[in-house]
Amino acid sequence: MKFATPAEQTNLDAMIDHRRSAHLPVAALAGLAACVVLAADDAPDPLLKLRGEWRAQVQKDTKPLREKYAENLRKLESELAAGGDYTGAARARRERRRVAENTDSRIEKTQPAKPAELAAEAAVELNPKGAGLSGGVVFDTTTGILKSWGAAGATASWQLPAGLKPGGYDVELTWSCAPDAGGEMLLKEDRHTIRRTVKPTAGWEDFQTQVVGTLRVLANSRLLELSAATVKAPGLFQLKSVRLLPVIPNK
Repeated sequence: MKFATPAEQTNLDAMIDHRRSAHLPVAALAGLAACVVLAADDAPDPLLKLRGEWRAQVQKDTKPLREKYAENLRKLESELAAGGDYTGAARARRERRRVAENTDSRIEKTQPAKPAELAAEAAVELNPKGAGLSGGVVFDTTTGILKSWGAAGATASWQLPAGLKPGGYDVELTWSCAPDAGGEMLLKEDRHTIRRTVKPTAGWEDFQTQVVGTLRVLANSRLLELSAATVKAPGLFQLKSVRLLPVIPNK
């Protein structure tokens, strides 16, 4: 029997090892590949880490400023609503909610998500200061009245308050009108219109209060508009107040 030399034996062992590795089970190779992938995934991305730290710091540093801005918006919203400027109040509320989306949720919790419904028998005051004006009408800051209704088309309008119940409302106006002035006015609510003659008072300094008609307010009514239809020189009237008085049906 012939025995292999040491050199030949080394070459033979190498060939056997090569053949064994070439026939490793597929599952073993797959497991090895998975280990390599997992090892690569475990390595953190330094850029993403820095970006996350930066964003967290920005949120932390700007939080007091955002909360102060949201608080100022809340105050502005209340002031505008109290003054009858419901359109402006709604804009301030939308801006405050946008700010709240990126800040502490406690800010938004200070305000109700939905306006409270007004009391069924409560009169609704429409502040002259919060009216939208056109056609020459101006708000006199000294007397608190709307004046300069000098031509047809002169108009004051109000956003009806959120939570206003649908139904009939008597429109109560307080105005003054010189004996040689006056004309006709139009009261409009989205779908309904009242046309009335403005009766003169004793003079521009003499104010009277009168219900001029009843409007039907619908569930989706949004705007009340008062305008001059016809005008006698020197003007239609001076308007001091507008109130909506709910008509309570007889039980």
